[in-house]
This record gives sequence, structure tokens and C-alpha cells, in this order.
Amino acid sequence: MELSAVREKIRMIDEKIAELIKERTQLAVDVFNAKRDKNIDIIDNQQIEEVLKRAEAFAVSNGLNPEPVRQIFRILIDMNIEEQQRLMEKEG
Repeated sequence: MELSAVREKIRMIDEKIAELIKERTQLAVDVFNAKRDKNIDIIDNQQIEEVLKRAEAFAVSNGLNPEPVRQIFRILIDMNIEEQQRLMEKEG
């Protein structure tokens, strides 16, 4: 496969990743509303750890280095926390 074809495939995957990040971040609104309704803190360390463990397990089972995968998911979690905090501040 030519380099340009490989790069095009990578570009398409990058777009899918960005779209999924957008979709995941938009779900922060639903998570925030559910947490607010049940009077649950925005930061749920047990849930965070579950997500990170699930990401690491996926990485290992697919032959990936789990540490960078964990770091990526930590960034995604932090993005959602920031969005939920923004929503809380907006509500006053």
C-alpha cells in the first residue's frame, strides 16, 4: 500500500476518533443531569477507576501498551469532568 493511501486511512480513523470524542463529551450533559438528580458528586472515583481498568484490559487483550491507553482515557474522563463542572457553574 502506498504511503498516501495509508495516510488517508489514518486521516479517516482520526476523524472517527474525533467524532467519538465529541459524542462522548456530549454525554456529559446526560451524566451531569443524572448525577444532579441523584445528588451524586461530579467526581466519582469508583467509576473513574472502573473506566480506566476497562480501558487497560481492552488494551492488553488487543496487544496494546496499556499505559498510553490509560492516559488517553484519563484525558477523556477529565474532559467530561470539566464539562460537568461547567454545567454546574452555569446552573449557579
